[in-house]
Amino acid sequence: MTRVERVMLLRSISLFKFCSVEETVRIAEIAERVTFSAGQEIFRANESARALYCVVEGRVRLYDARGQERMVGPRDAFGVLEILSGRLRRNTAGALEDTVALAIAADDFFDLLSNNVEIVKALFREILDGEAAQTGGEAAQTPAALL
Repeated sequence: MTRVERVMLLRSISLFKFCSVEETVRIAEIAERVTFSAGQEIFRANESARALYCVVEGRVRLYDARGQERMVGPRDAFGVLEILSGRLRRNTAGALEDTVALAIAADDFFDLLSNNVEIVKALFREILDGEAAQTGGEAAQTPAALL
């Protein structure tokens, strides 16, 4: 996947919709293409969060010990809040089918954020807009797209 393809994909993901093209290029530079076979575990609940993921092709199932689950597909991001909060994974993630994703390592992401306040502002804007849309106004819940 070329850098231009990574930029185009990242621009289509809601998490990065408020980032400028230049900011998205910076994010694309640290995104790594990864593949998962159908049935392959991506991460487990209660593990350290080492990366966030943006699905390019395929589908991923996220589920917790209580049996709650959700599916993510192309142009969806997952594993974001644990990266931003420094918490352990809340869910287990597994590929439902052969899946291609962009992985953004936590350390690289924080290095990028530490030098780019505009990206930080864009991420906060998306998180807050997503929460407001879900609650019909004032933010009170976490948008499912970020889990």
